[in-house]
Amino acid sequence: MSDSITGGCKCGLVRYSGERLDAPMFRCHCRDCQQLTGTGHSEMVPLLLETFEIGADCTIYRMQGGSGLATYSGFCPTCGAPLTRRSERRKDRIYVHAASLDDPSIYAPSLSICGEAAQGWDGDVIETDG
Repeated sequence: MSDSITGGCKCGLVRYSGERLDAPMFRCHCRDCQQLTGTGHSEMVPLLLETFEIGADCTIYRMQGGSGLATYSGFCPTCGAPLTRRSERRKDRIYVHAASLDDPSIYAPSLSICGEAAQGWDGDVIETDG
């Protein structure tokens, strides 16, 4: 799969583009995603890092992820919109938040990750057979 994806923040300062990675779109319930989005989970779309471009104004927050490796979250410094997540664990990809897509209707999550961390008030865990 090689679909071009574009998106950006609410105020329009930070724009991005890249090619869709042939990997599942997913919902993440980890505590980091909860705190970074201010919600019960994040909705993520994987893109090929080598094709990804984002405006220089994007602010990157570095932290230690659950794997022990560094993760990076990209935000707009003006409106605060969460835009990206990247991990040293998967160096070939970057994830964009589905709500930041120019066409969010393309988002079709097929699984949840870190479902065990889901909050009781967030009943949106996607169960899978595998």
